[in-house]
Amino acid sequence: MEDKKVVTRGIINGLLFVLLYTLLVTGIPLINTLAFIALPLPLLYITAVYGLKTGTMVASLATVATVGLSLVFSSIILVPVCFALIGVLVGYYQYMRKSAVERIAVFIIAPFLSLAMIYVVIEGIYDVSILGAVRETLVETQRLAESFAVDVYDDAFIREYMQMLQNMMPFLLLVFGTMYGFILYGLSTLMYKRVGIQYDKLPAFRNWQFPRSIIAFYFLFMLLGFISFEQGSLMASISLIGFNIFSIFLLIQGLSFIQTYMYDKKASKAAIVIVTIGLVLLMLVMQLTILFIKIIGLMDLMLRLRDRLKE
Repeated sequence: MEDKKVVTRGIINGLLFVLLYTLLVTGIPLINTLAFIALPLPLLYITAVYGLKTGTMVASLATVATVGLSLVFSSIILVPVCFALIGVLVGYYQYMRKSAVERIAVFIIAPFLSLAMIYVVIEGIYDVSILGAVRETLVETQRLAESFAVDVYDDAFIREYMQMLQNMMPFLLLVFGTMYGFILYGLSTLMYKRVGIQYDKLPAFRNWQFPRSIIAFYFLFMLLGFISFEQGSLMASISLIGFNIFSIFLLIQGLSFIQTYMYDKKASKAAIVIVTIGLVLLMLVMQLTILFIKIIGLMDLMLRLRDRLKE
């Protein structure tokens, strides 16, 4: 009986994923935006309830169907694959009862990396330049304005604007991915409440602990930084932004451990707040402070120093 229930729910959630992706690629205004936001939720749910094996199986079947739709409507088959991976990954973290902080990290990292991969594929394999489309739009607007004898901007402005967009693209992907991650996190908690799934709520800052996988990503992007990518290229920018992202995670981990240590030593709340604010201010003016706190964060992740405080 339970097996039939799992199969039924798997089919329903797989079909929901396909339906949402259909609404996304058909381009109906507002509806496609809502479909984009909710797309990973069916696979997130089935994985969170029944685990990685079931989630992967449902995601695989649903992805095959959506890849077919991609070939008809957009030809970018990586899009449904990335959204399926997001749903399965964050759902698996819930199934394993990971902490809210670990889930927040995954909700941020998965969309950012997925968007970066999609962007690279669109630019490299499909030879479709998003920035080129923006430039063409600006040029057309300029020509239209000139036909009405209206002076809007010149060629120099377009060149400078496009250069600025190229430099900011990885940062924009990060901001968009982070916003999407937090929206998805909020929707997932509402879904958990609705269907009665127990989930971990965000704890006090001193108890924030990121997954150890942060270390692997940190050193991965550090190694990418040693590769001689073309100056100003997307890969050079992504490696830098990725390194900065995981550096921030390590800084948060380090500050959290310092708070944990002070709390364990019976420091007052006022002292903990003052020290934390002081360290943040020092990081703005002293690079050595950043290195020091990152090392603390790394040591805490690798050795789980805070767990030893409790022993």
